[in-house]
Amino acid sequence: MHEETQMHGLKAKGLKKGSVSNWAAVTIGLAATAPAYSLAGALGYGAAGSGYQLPIVFILSVIPMFFVALSYKHLTTAAPDAGTIFTWGTKAIGPRIGWFGGWALLLGSVLAGVAATQITVISVAVVFGMDETPPWFHIVVAVLFIFSTTYLTALGARESSRTTMILTIAQYSILILLAGILYIRVFQGEAVSTAEPFSWEWFNPLAIPSFDVFLKGFMIALFIFWGFDASLAMSEETEGDSEQAGRSGIIAMSITIFTYVVFSIAALAYAGIDVNHESSLTHSRNIDSSITTLATEIIGAQGALVAAVIICVSAFSATMSTIMPSARIALAMATYRALPSPFARVNSVTRTPKFTTWTIGLMTLVIYTTLSLMSESIVEDTILSVSIAVCTFYTVAALSCALYFHRTAFNHWRTALSQVVFPAIAAIVLIAVAILQAWNMMDPDYGSSGSIAGVGAVFMIGVVSLLFGVVLMTLWNLRAPGFFRGETLPLERAHMVPDNLRDIQVLQETVKR
Repeated sequence: MHEETQMHGLKAKGLKKGSVSNWAAVTIGLAATAPAYSLAGALGYGAAGSGYQLPIVFILSVIPMFFVALSYKHLTTAAPDAGTIFTWGTKAIGPRIGWFGGWALLLGSVLAGVAATQITVISVAVVFGMDETPPWFHIVVAVLFIFSTTYLTALGARESSRTTMILTIAQYSILILLAGILYIRVFQGEAVSTAEPFSWEWFNPLAIPSFDVFLKGFMIALFIFWGFDASLAMSEETEGDSEQAGRSGIIAMSITIFTYVVFSIAALAYAGIDVNHESSLTHSRNIDSSITTLATEIIGAQGALVAAVIICVSAFSATMSTIMPSARIALAMATYRALPSPFARVNSVTRTPKFTTWTIGLMTLVIYTTLSLMSESIVEDTILSVSIAVCTFYTVAALSCALYFHRTAFNHWRTALSQVVFPAIAAIVLIAVAILQAWNMMDPDYGSSGSIAGVGAVFMIGVVSLLFGVVLMTLWNLRAPGFFRGETLPLERAHMVPDNLRDIQVLQETVKR
């Protein structure tokens, strides 16, 4: 008997194999996590929630995400398909779960584009020294930003992945330089007077004051890790075999956690968390953009400008890295007749889904423009609501792995852990986090837009946008039910295959019993 773990019935989509190098795939995953603007927004609030235990909170919070990354690795090896969550969820669980997982990822990607656009508008305003930003300024910057990122993404996988690699290297180079200067300042005794010196106690989970403190930091940290999976949607275009493509997510996740931990230690040791000190990470003027605060402390008056440029680069590369995989997921959904056929088009010259890429880019622009004209607070609340979509599609990925491999994984304890046990734990944690996050989001004080019928606007936006996928799925089921009947992508699980006639007879006897 031997294991049969490869998924069958997958279709080629016209994408060009080998157009993305292995390291380019890793940088796509790194860029999608947007370390510069993730750290800018998360360091202050993370430090306020977890104090000096933030490094260990980062490490603990990455564990379920690392288990999700393992799920992606194993599923990519079994099915290197551009549809990722959609394809895996359909094959392992069923067409409706697969479709809904794909919708959640598309929604999360579009909302991530909205977030990056808003961050870019703010950063460009800083560059031009603007205290007030009129509506026309938002629209002009948004149009330039989204058109440029979409155009570069539509050029071709090789060109767009190389651009992402250059931007990611530039972003990490500046972050490394900034962290290095912070460490030098700390070693020279030039840290903020109220900052505590580094201690290994920062890595002691038992030193976290309470579960509530841990939970606040955990929920902030958990969502700044999402995006590592962007590279795996490029698996049909990545050079090498499927196992090599699957490793890119693991490598991206490992580099990301190392970056966050190293940078958080430098920031805590230099700036501290005294809310009363004007240079502290948790001071009311600094908590929203700690990168700006640290850069200003080190460089001086030009620090805010440098930080704005870093954050712009981060937002630009992150947007490219989310458009690329989301376009390919929509391509896969259309290929398997889960979306209208125009989304299955691949340009004969660039070998990329140009129509789908531009559709996603224009959707992002329309959503951002509409919301920004309504209210800037609604834009912010829409960004906050993305966490529900993130939890949804990562849960689908983890459950798909556990269900697909459960018949073969237990032949060895190592595969049992990495293919079934760890993904199942990740799914349970993510479901619990989603419930807790949804509960918090129901509070009218969560976010900036107040409440709708007594329920927090962030919750309403997140839930309504996610459940809108159910409406679309129902309508498409009525129009083209073949996919939902399992005709284009039938249910399948990894299984044991007999090697010879005797094994077949034994298997038949086992079935009879």
